[in-house]
Amino acid sequence: MIVVSAAIKGGVGKTTTSVYLAALAADGDRPVTLVDADPQASAAEWVEEATDDPLQRVDVVEAPTERLLTRALDRVAPGAVAIVDTPPAHEQMLAKALARASAVVVPTRVGGVETPTATEVLDMVPAGVPAGLVICSARTFTRDYHEAIANWQDEEAQVWGTVPERVAIAQGPDGWLAADGLDAYREVWRRVQRVAGHDS
Repeated sequence: MIVVSAAIKGGVGKTTTSVYLAALAADGDRPVTLVDADPQASAAEWVEEATDDPLQRVDVVEAPTERLLTRALDRVAPGAVAIVDTPPAHEQMLAKALARASAVVVPTRVGGVETPTATEVLDMVPAGVPAGLVICSARTFTRDYHEAIANWQDEEAQVWGTVPERVAIAQGPDGWLAADGLDAYREVWRRVQRVAGHDS
């Protein structure tokens, strides 16, 4: 199962989403690899330096070029899980990852240019590949949030989860994975498994 965390704009929660999904996947009985295709390698650094028990069970492969990304995805064994953290502003790399995806998670935020850029990513997902949005750092009590959800529903886009702004999310290897962050992403992971046909 290859799960792609996809965005064409930075700062929307893509790497955080990748790491939390990898941690949740590692709680199962399948081998988990985090493929970091972002040249900044933030996800790889986070996992390699983290002391959280689930992340100790995650293998990391850095794949900052199309060739390395293809090689990494070719090596995903049957029954294994790969979470791919894609680079922002690199549509060719993103397209390469999307072409191999079992499911696509699109982190986004409410407001500004976030909606059109998330729509652009959803439009890139190949036909037949399930994709869903994760609304990150959401102020769930605001009118903007509820209007954004209504707009996504009007566009028939799936919203697989919301991570409220108040949720404590560790921002890197200096902090532990937050329990409420894991709770927020757990429903997203369940949805991913369901749509990819890997319920456990």
